[in-house]
Amino acid sequence: MLILDQPTRSQISDLSEACGRYWELRGIAKAHRNEMQLELEHHLLQAAMDGKSLETVVGPNPAAFAEAWAREMHPHALRGGILLLPGLVYALSVISTTALVEPLFAHTSSFTLTLFSAFVLGGCGVAALLLPLAGFLVVRMRTRAERRMLLAAVFVLGALVARLVGVRVNWSTTLLSWNWPLTFLLITLAVGLASLECWRRVSHERMSSGRRGKLWRSMLTLASSVVLFDLFLGVSSVVFFNVCGLAGRVL
Repeated sequence: MLILDQPTRSQISDLSEACGRYWELRGIAKAHRNEMQLELEHHLLQAAMDGKSLETVVGPNPAAFAEAWAREMHPHALRGGILLLPGLVYALSVISTTALVEPLFAHTSSFTLTLFSAFVLGGCGVAALLLPLAGFLVVRMRTRAERRMLLAAVFVLGALVARLVGVRVNWSTTLLSWNWPLTFLLITLAVGLASLECWRRVSHERMSSGRRGKLWRSMLTLASSVVLFDLFLGVSSVVFFNVCGLAGRVL
């Protein structure tokens, strides 16, 4: 029996997280999902300590392994769709707070959602939802750095191919524009959905004082992350358009 090194433990953790996220997307109930992850981690740890590869447990295709196990648990698509609720709350919170603050600095009465802002928001959302699935690559790439480099290379290659075939994007294109009443409506909707998400969590767990504290911390974390993302979105927009303008004048 071997003593596991940190890279192997990271591989097991990443693979377990990838399977857990996939099962969550497939609509497996949380209680069953946790049991499945614990059982999977146990088998992976046992195989690693016996000197065997992780493929002896999940096979050459971990995604197919996760799907086969998910089918045995009779997943519900509606339950998997609920996973999108926190993302929707976050997106509405970012858009509504940005729409509230930006006109104040620009001294205008309306907010404009550009293609660049929508791309950044959508890209970050998709990455947060799907990035854990990169753990399925652990049987081919041992380290997280290798997997991240692969994902970055795919993104860069896609951008280069689009550029070579003549695709041109006007990132300042206006997608939507609205005034204060709709902004306040979006804020109200974001607060309502956030309350619904909190109620959903409370209804599935018996709320002790410790869990109430955890819930409050999660709400504060959401608020602080929204503020930070608003700052990131504003700064990145200014930097991006200034750099593009400078490059256009130079070239």
